Amino acid sequence: MASEAGLFRHGVASGDPLTDRVVIWTRVTTPDGAPAATGWVTATDPELGDVVASGTAVAEAEHDHTVSIDVTGLEPDTTYFYGFESAGERSPVARTRTLPERSDLLRFAMVSCAKFNAGFFNAYARIADRDDLNFLLHLGDYIYEASNTPPATQTPGADIGRPFDPLHECVTLEDYRRRYSQYRLDPDVQRLHAAHPVIATVDDHELADGAWRDGADNHKPEWGPWRERKARAFRAKWEWVPGRPPDPNDPTRVFRTVPLGGLADLFMLDTRTRRDQPVPPPAMHDPDRSALGPEQRDWLLHGLEASTAPWRLIANPSVMGRTWDEQLPEAVRPHLVKVKLLEPEGRGPDFDQWDGYPAEREAVLGFLRDRHIRDLVVLSGDVHVSIALEMDEQGDEGEPLAVELVTPSLTSQNLDDKMGWGLRTTSVEIERQIVNALSHWKWCELDSHGYTIIDVTPERLRADWWFVDSVLERHDQEVHGGAWMVERGRSRLLPAG
Repeated sequence: MASEAGLFRHGVASGDPLTDRVVIWTRVTTPDGAPAATGWVTATDPELGDVVASGTAVAEAEHDHTVSIDVTGLEPDTTYFYGFESAGERSPVARTRTLPERSDLLRFAMVSCAKFNAGFFNAYARIADRDDLNFLLHLGDYIYEASNTPPATQTPGADIGRPFDPLHECVTLEDYRRRYSQYRLDPDVQRLHAAHPVIATVDDHELADGAWRDGADNHKPEWGPWRERKARAFRAKWEWVPGRPPDPNDPTRVFRTVPLGGLADLFMLDTRTRRDQPVPPPAMHDPDRSALGPEQRDWLLHGLEASTAPWRLIANPSVMGRTWDEQLPEAVRPHLVKVKLLEPEGRGPDFDQWDGYPAEREAVLGFLRDRHIRDLVVLSGDVHVSIALEMDEQGDEGEPLAVELVTPSLTSQNLDDKMGWGLRTTSVEIERQIVNALSHWKWCELDSHGYTIIDVTPERLRADWWFVDSVLERHDQEVHGGAWMVERGRSRLLPAG
């Protein structure tokens, strides 16, 4: 990893792989903040001897001294190594991989919700240990913008010596840059990025808690216009997370389609920054309300219909499936409130998720039904827990229209953290009651932090949940938490063993 005092102290990273290109990234920390000429090289060997591409760039203050290079002319499904050099100092050498043109097997990790002051990023380290992944899918909350002393509506961090920098909420461009810098100095974040390319969307905490199109729950008028804060947050995001803006003229756009080797089309959604403001019933039932916004919704529906891949995957920062039922036992409702799956009184769905936009959800699912679009898997995060569910809206054949797989948080507090009871104690009975009451939920685990491996073949898609033992200290232990699969043509979840 990079030296804590060197020019390349933030390490290196790669992102947005395609079959013939990948973005490589670094930051050059110069003593006086002056521009720094920076050489880069991509090769087929870790010694960087068999060079396939090289060049120079300038790390400038305008971009916070970050450097992003879109390396082109690469071969499909190939592992490459890359590094940087400036003022005679060399960066660490890292590994990346292009996407395949055609493939019968695709495997990637899926993560969400990395709260720095809540725990250590042990799950990132375990993903970095793997050499069998095509990429890492990040579903958002790559950073948390919150203050180190949050309002009463939010969970405080753990007392483990990891306070946020800055201590206050990120509002200015410098604030967001400092917060990204803090994350990128973490050794496990550096290990992750040195091992795998990242394909990322955004959730609300890259901007502000409860973000929507024209505001956020945690945006105060004295901080200035929301549109300006949003622009600053997106600017820092594109500076610090390696990626290729889908529309260079619109830095707020992150939704895009990623073809995955003829096996799947991956639709990256943004369900935060283009949505209408979340509101409770009855207003949430307004048929014109949208979680996507008209441009993104039209893009998604057109892409789903046009896709000819065996699988269609939706990378979705918020839970799409139904989380509420009148049959939910009163005893479990307060616990679902804690993990943001019910509204604060426990009398209905949490309207911050897709449940808060029921007309648009029904329109999307109705489109799937009317166009006979099958083999759709929704990949979701945000709520800090693990769920495998079927959409209970059914097609003509009585099959669910899609399945949804929800990945746990990397560190952000889940049920046992918030309630203060032991891991896998009281929560186990609560999970049993939830699955009994919500028949379309096949499995849930409300306690553990970790990640999910998605394994795709032409015949089936499998999800394996991996949980770390703790996030309150650094360690290298993990356990297999569960496995579910869906066969092509069925849209039914099956235990995978």
